[in-house]
Amino acid sequence: MFDARALAAWSLAGLLLSLGTTNPFYRGLVALAALNVVLATARPGSRPRALLVPLASAMAISVVLNLLLSRSGAHPLGPVTLESAVFGVGIALGLAASVLAVAPLSLALEPNQVLEALPGPLQRLGLAVSASLNLVPVIGRSYVAIREGQRMRGAPAGLRGLPEVLVPLFLTVFEDSIGMAEAMEARAYGSGPRTRFVEASWTGFDSLLVVAAATAVVLFFAFPTPDWYPYPALSLPPVDVRQVAACLLLLTPALRWR
Repeated sequence: MFDARALAAWSLAGLLLSLGTTNPFYRGLVALAALNVVLATARPGSRPRALLVPLASAMAISVVLNLLLSRSGAHPLGPVTLESAVFGVGIALGLAASVLAVAPLSLALEPNQVLEALPGPLQRLGLAVSASLNLVPVIGRSYVAIREGQRMRGAPAGLRGLPEVLVPLFLTVFEDSIGMAEAMEARAYGSGPRTRFVEASWTGFDSLLVVAAATAVVLFFAFPTPDWYPYPALSLPPVDVRQVAACLLLLTPALRWR
């Protein structure tokens, strides 16, 4: 198990590397490293596939959109160009690297670990935001159930039947909010400092993870390479072995295999 602060430092490093370059080779390395970390550190019960399938769809959509919207380049492939396809792949790799870099914060950590990692003054705000976000899927399920119930009773569809759905939906949301407030009050929320079932401990591996993340960022940006674009004619992206080593340092969390 990782400390939430150490894993957050790793996620920040992954984001900086994926967003700090247009080089698809480096973005691909960051994405592969982050994917290994996601698969190696996902806690039991989490569902990495629920993230990977929509992410793959978003990557495919970004490539298709770039093919349709950008048709410049020296190598035409019918109505599109090879350059636009390669650039779309680069955008898709940047998207994948960014998403996978922050994915371990939800797949490897429990929500209470993320909350406890926040500074003391922000813990109440974090708890309020977390509780609000937890209500979003509840509202969605309630809306679908109420709409289907009203349609079975012969309520008009579309905007005409919207008031008959919104009124019971608001009542349901208020009841859920009151129930949550009563549960928090029953647990003496706000009466004193937070207690913990298990105290979080900072381990040597957490220190190694922070050092590796910081080293990766420093090493990557200490030797900057020019931005890469496939236009007007496709060319290979420049590769620096030191920046490759910086990307590979992001594999550090995967060293602790389950």
